Amino acid sequence: MVSHRNLRKGLFTFWALLLTALLLFAGGCLGKQTADVAVRGGSGAKEPPKAAPEARYKLYLITKDQGTPYWQQIDAGCRQAVEEMGDIAYKWIAPLNHGAKEQGACVDQAVADGANAIVISAISPTEINENLKKAAAAGVKIVYVDDDATVEGVASLKTDNVLAGRTAGETMQKALAAAGIRSGTIGLATMGMHQNQMERDQGFRETFQGSSFTVAPTVYMNNDRDSIKHFVRENPDFVGFFGANGQTTFAISEQIKESGSKQIVIGFDTADFTMAMIQEGVIYATMQQNPRQMGHDGTVIAVKALKGEYKETNVRVSMKVNVITKDKI
Repeated sequence: MVSHRNLRKGLFTFWALLLTALLLFAGGCLGKQTADVAVRGGSGAKEPPKAAPEARYKLYLITKDQGTPYWQQIDAGCRQAVEEMGDIAYKWIAPLNHGAKEQGACVDQAVADGANAIVISAISPTEINENLKKAAAAGVKIVYVDDDATVEGVASLKTDNVLAGRTAGETMQKALAAAGIRSGTIGLATMGMHQNQMERDQGFRETFQGSSFTVAPTVYMNNDRDSIKHFVRENPDFVGFFGANGQTTFAISEQIKESGSKQIVIGFDTADFTMAMIQEGVIYATMQQNPRQMGHDGTVIAVKALKGEYKETNVRVSMKVNVITKDKI
């Protein structure tokens, strides 16, 4: 028979564990257990090595979420560099709800956990600056990938998004010419007013200046995929659409396929759905970034900075995109 004393003790332990879990959840950061890895000596093994508590450096990857293939590719690149360089304890965390406040909490969490370096894609150029300043003041090396903040870091590895937008525009022009379309209106959608997508928007529009084509005002998805599908559905006379990121590409092509219309679609990034839509002929082409390389090279730079081998600061590393069409899959 269980004594009242032991029962009370068991209940206390249960509620203490529950409270701890709730406090961790409230912090707003998601950290996958499978993303934790520590390496010493660079084993080169295919499976993540077992944790090595004696690892010299602790590095955190902080992205905008963990649910999309793009961020998973950045994580894969970080892991590759961790295995190659060795002596690194590594963890990947991200906001639960794609919010700046929550990402700031992730930065604070990494610092509190003793991170020596943070590789981060900033949700906002300014909204997590105070968190990043505290990290820098604590001696943490900051390397940006994909999107940066205005707080100075060691380096920023980003797609040249204006060039990427121009490449998308030139690809659209090529597809329109091949279809015998010489004038008309083109729809453009982005996830929101994020710097990288605003630059893609800029580059895309530049290619159509002085042409017989008009690029319609930008429509913002703001986490509402149906709004983009509605935009496509309500404009059957448009000759083409450009989705400036993976989510808008998904929504545009999904609606085009459902309606059976034949507008030219140019997308961004290479999610499985996007590649399938290219093979089916719904999407003409997509712009392929190099997120794995960003993660890999960003990690290498961060660790070299910790070792004193990389002394530059605020270095800009521009990365091009590849045009993926059906014949390249």
